[in-house]
Amino acid sequence: MIGQDRTRILIVENEGLVGCDMAACLTGLGYRVVGTCATGEEALRLYDELQPDLVLMDVHLNGPLDGIETAKRLQKRGHVAVIYVTACADLETVHRARETNPHGYLLKPFNQDELRLTVEVAASRHQADRERMSRERSYFETFQSLADGVIAADLGGVIVFMNPAAARITGWPEAQVVGRSLHEVFRIYHASGQPAAVELTSATQTLPERTVWLTTLDGSRVAVQDRSTPLRDQSGQLTGVVILFRGLASPAVENQPSVPTPSDRAAQAPLVDVVESISDPLIALDSRWKLIYVNASAQRLFERGPEKLLGANLWDLLPTATRESHYEALAHALLHRESVTRELYFEEKQTWLEIRGHPFAEGLLVLMQDITSRREEAERRNRLDRLESLGLLARGFAHEFNNLLTVLLGNISLAEMRLRSAVQLPELHTAKQATLQAQGLVQQLLTFARGGAPIKRPTLLSDLVEQFFLHHSRATRIEYRLELAPRLPNLAVDPAQIRRLLGNLIRNAEQAQPEGGLITVRCVAADPGEMFPHELLTDHPSQPSGIVIEVIDAGEGILAENLTHIFEPYFSTRKAENATGLGLTVCESIAKAHGGSLSVRSEAGRGTTVRFYLPVDADGEEVDSIGLTTAFDSAPPSAAPRILVLEDDPLIRSLIVRNLSSQNYEIAESAEGSETVRLYQESLQAGHPYDLVILDLSIPNGMGGVRTMERLRQLDPEVLAIVSSGYSDDPVMAKPAAYGFAAVLPKPYEPADMLRLVKTVLAQREVRK
Repeated sequence: MIGQDRTRILIVENEGLVGCDMAACLTGLGYRVVGTCATGEEALRLYDELQPDLVLMDVHLNGPLDGIETAKRLQKRGHVAVIYVTACADLETVHRARETNPHGYLLKPFNQDELRLTVEVAASRHQADRERMSRERSYFETFQSLADGVIAADLGGVIVFMNPAAARITGWPEAQVVGRSLHEVFRIYHASGQPAAVELTSATQTLPERTVWLTTLDGSRVAVQDRSTPLRDQSGQLTGVVILFRGLASPAVENQPSVPTPSDRAAQAPLVDVVESISDPLIALDSRWKLIYVNASAQRLFERGPEKLLGANLWDLLPTATRESHYEALAHALLHRESVTRELYFEEKQTWLEIRGHPFAEGLLVLMQDITSRREEAERRNRLDRLESLGLLARGFAHEFNNLLTVLLGNISLAEMRLRSAVQLPELHTAKQATLQAQGLVQQLLTFARGGAPIKRPTLLSDLVEQFFLHHSRATRIEYRLELAPRLPNLAVDPAQIRRLLGNLIRNAEQAQPEGGLITVRCVAADPGEMFPHELLTDHPSQPSGIVIEVIDAGEGILAENLTHIFEPYFSTRKAENATGLGLTVCESIAKAHGGSLSVRSEAGRGTTVRFYLPVDADGEEVDSIGLTTAFDSAPPSAAPRILVLEDDPLIRSLIVRNLSSQNYEIAESAEGSETVRLYQESLQAGHPYDLVILDLSIPNGMGGVRTMERLRQLDPEVLAIVSSGYSDDPVMAKPAAYGFAAVLPKPYEPADMLRLVKTVLAQREVRK
């Protein structure tokens, strides 16, 4: 508790019991209660007698004076902190109380802790005020005793202080100076007779001393040496200026400057000597919003000279929307003589400005600062935060949803296999296609939010494009034309992600031609003569430099001002059609994840070409990865292979067991990694090791696939394992060999995909043996 032993408290309360309770409570907390009373008149008398530091005051008191009026009279008698302790919470009373600048406002009823905290805060603030006033008094006495003249002025050029030495040199009495314009009192000229401006020094630049001529109150001329320093607040904002000067012996009369006429002096702008050096725009307004001063920076901002700005109405210089948004706040500041800070968009310059208004004469002094870069940075951070939040949401959602899709897709596929010999049901095929589309939507969200590390395998892009259109639902009145070059090399890509990229581009091309049109899709070797600057050439001249997939439409095109924003998240010109603005962002993420690039060329009204370029040697080390489409026709060994499965979801585990058991594999199942390690160790010790392990990557509240694989490799360095997960963006899924896995099985998958992959992995092991 700060200052308990020094804080003297007077309680003014018209209810005796309440006053006694507060006195007892504060005494118990270590404060010194010097007196209690019930009327404002008695409070004034006790204050003169006891000189308390803190007064706890009820608003309703006995007698003609209420608590607020009593507080006003107390504050005229000395430095005292007032805390209102009252049951009054109406707006009128609170407004009246606020005018007295109280140190606290405590509503009845209150408990001991609330009283203690309120008094502690008020006592701390009162002590800090006393220390500040003591320092200010010390500074004041120091300035008063200086032999040099000292003049301090605020940001508007209005004098707030002058010491006796300055009064003696200028001839102005101290009592007449405060509140006058600096230019009126401190009139200085060069030897040539030209008016001299106040030169402000800075922390990094010290100006040499100079001699100027000061015109005193009686019109005589005095040679002085001056230097000036800007005053700044804690945030570094300019608040005023301090001028120090000393009188010199007068040089010869012929060197004295000519004295400007009164009309010349009147023509000088009263703020120019102080604020012309400010780099930010500064304007002064009168009470009717008329500009009475503009500095050079403000003239550049509004692109008008002073002859067009002075006398103009501020709101005529700004858009109507700006007046509607900010007039009320600025008018309130003008009326109540308060400072105000607002951020407005200056449409003419496409610039964000922070305006700070301060009371000045009968109007406002308004300082403007360009904060466009700060706003853009804040918006960028906000977008990143939104992306990060979306990534966290998408990742958890994708895992759980992919597990469900695995069960749906697996059971639908098994049902199709069982009924294929008897009857074909179109409903099952439709349900299966919908499940695959749902998988694509989840993966698109995941790719956008997390970057989507691709699960690559050797792929012929021209075949992938052709197969895409076999299943694509074509739009009405749209003609599709494919140009697929033969004999293109295989590339290591993620087929699912490339299909997603192609689907987004085709959908955009269809939406750009609502009345119908032509979409051309080209998959060709890149022409070295048409390479873009960011498309790299291969180091092998015998190979194509890269492969290009182009989607060309003859639709409405993209406006030039929108082209620079098309890859930004959430940017869309089709908000009315509920477009998310994520399509091209996802495509760019996929292109970059594959080591390629995405380029857009467009002209409004003449169509758009989107070009996906992929170097031939991009990530060549991934070409040998095992994928789902890899087929191995060799039959499995005659002895039934033994497979150990780790899967925490009982529905998926049951599906895996039924699927593998149908091929006469011997299956053991486990729901947690520790159990998997125990089963594998027991089998190894018994001399019948498992031929293959299928591990789920993520096990909530248990040992997952990576940690389990580490333990298994410690037991058996030759362990053969497949990793499976709904987290398709996990690094393990992109580079399984780095973690000891032979292959990956992304969820959701069809039972046939699992069987093909299991057979391939087992058969390749037999070949290596």
